[in-house]
Amino acid sequence: MPANNYDQAFLDILNLLTVDQLKPRFKSCPAAGTAPARKAELVSAMKAWMSGGGLALVWQSLSPLEQQAVRVSLYCHDGWFDERRFEVEFGTLPAWFTERYHYYHTPDEQYKLGWFFYPPGRHQLGQRIPDWLQERLTSLVSPPEPARLQPEELPVSLPANTVIVGRERSAARELRLMLALLQEGKLKVSDKTGLPGKALLQKLSARLEEYYPDDPGEDAPGVAHIKAFGWIMLLQASHWVQRKAGRLVLTCEGLKQLSTPLHRTLRQLWLDWLDSQLLDEFSRIEIIKGQTGKGAKSLTPVPDRRHAIAAALTEAPAGGWVSYPAFSRFMLTGGHEFEVTEDVSTLYLYERHYGTLYHAEWEVLQGRYLRCLLLEYAATLGLIDVVLAPPQQPEPDYDYMWGADDLECLSRYDGLLYVRLNALGAYCLGLTRDYEDPSASQRTPLTMKKGYRLHFSEPPSDAELLLIEGYADAAGEHGWRLSEEKMLTLLENGGSLTPLRDFIAKRDPQPFLPEDSEQLLASCEANARAVTVVGPRLLLHCRDEQTATAIAVHPLTANLCQAAGDNRLLIEPRREQDFRQALHQVGYGMV
Repeated sequence: MPANNYDQAFLDILNLLTVDQLKPRFKSCPAAGTAPARKAELVSAMKAWMSGGGLALVWQSLSPLEQQAVRVSLYCHDGWFDERRFEVEFGTLPAWFTERYHYYHTPDEQYKLGWFFYPPGRHQLGQRIPDWLQERLTSLVSPPEPARLQPEELPVSLPANTVIVGRERSAARELRLMLALLQEGKLKVSDKTGLPGKALLQKLSARLEEYYPDDPGEDAPGVAHIKAFGWIMLLQASHWVQRKAGRLVLTCEGLKQLSTPLHRTLRQLWLDWLDSQLLDEFSRIEIIKGQTGKGAKSLTPVPDRRHAIAAALTEAPAGGWVSYPAFSRFMLTGGHEFEVTEDVSTLYLYERHYGTLYHAEWEVLQGRYLRCLLLEYAATLGLIDVVLAPPQQPEPDYDYMWGADDLECLSRYDGLLYVRLNALGAYCLGLTRDYEDPSASQRTPLTMKKGYRLHFSEPPSDAELLLIEGYADAAGEHGWRLSEEKMLTLLENGGSLTPLRDFIAKRDPQPFLPEDSEQLLASCEANARAVTVVGPRLLLHCRDEQTATAIAVHPLTANLCQAAGDNRLLIEPRREQDFRQALHQVGYGMV
């Protein structure tokens, strides 16, 4: 907008205010002189004062907190004052933003910020520095220091029942387990919702070493199955897993993941999850009602929320602990804020009228979503290590809300105390070009024996187990047996046995495979495509063999059907009508 337009726009804003709103502003700076009585003269005097040296005098008279309000609004929000972000960063608000409506009781001193902040228009909410003032302030006010996340030292003595959970190595082992269960077809979910049942969650949790060993109370149901639920949803959201008749199965692309380094698969799972519409993590905060029906229409796009959090994670100090409260504050102060819903009034606790979350603070809505994504998905994939206390242990930040007095916690994720971005997380977030998995280069000696058996001399690495599980079944401690079914399935879907041959050759000192194993591999390679699926056919049953033969050789029907032995014929479904018409011309009918 041209400068003269800014000039007129500022005058228009001043003219929107009443004399009672303008005078306290003018009087707050004695150097400006005596306030004129008439509004037109008062507007002109304020404009003239701010056009000269008055702007610098008012700026210098502000308190440090008030100067921060101007500085942050000027450089971070296009002049708008963001009360939520400012209070989170500085702990309180300048008096102007809390007491400016008490015209007859507020000291003139507190109106100094009124020289800078104005309502943007008649009946419009919010406070903004007009463009005309912004142009003059940029040469007077220095930019704020950019928000940064600083690494913290963990307390020497952590609270009781608090644990440090390293996820970088554990996630790889768990992924290997989940891929094996996918191969075996043991991951069953609801065909309608895609959600896992309680029985599956219990079985998985028993093998995953969950964050919490059991459910500690009725306010945090499901806390003992956080990893299990997260893995099921992460796998479903990937482009190489599909749901068939309520069972999760690997696609052709998914079978290739069996020979892909684990860290690359983990990164792809994270990237797929960022853009997935499969689940809204906020639905996991079950105590907050109103998320369905009318409320569902107001919920913001889930990928936008996830990408905001992922962007904040990229600024976390790699290898350094950050407290959850500090990370949550940084989401706001670092410009990564997001909304869960566009209409907070649709959400409530217990009762729609009294329990409305209309005045809910950041930690109640965005904070619970943030905790869920960090613990159930980012930590489960191994991107971050975490420090956890029982969900009921941290000081509640929701007890000001109606109906929350007796709650021990607001979600099963409330125990998240610290997070640490590890090397795997830096790789998955694109901060490093590659990830050095210590186990990827490990070569555990093995011996290939008769009976398709192989035996490792010591426990193999996770990367080695991932590959061998794609071709063989476990058979005793450190022992495996080549699986004809697994190898044929892999070959059917475009895979190869070359990785297996190379794997064995680099670990087995024998120059050749045992004869029976070599024959098995050769047989699988030769026979994997022995049968080709042409397509579906209709099987027709004729009254006798003579009729079937007559139809199969007749010039009008021979090209439309195929003899299938005895008195049977095969036809393509798409040519059924053509065959029926030709059959009538030959003199036969079909029912």
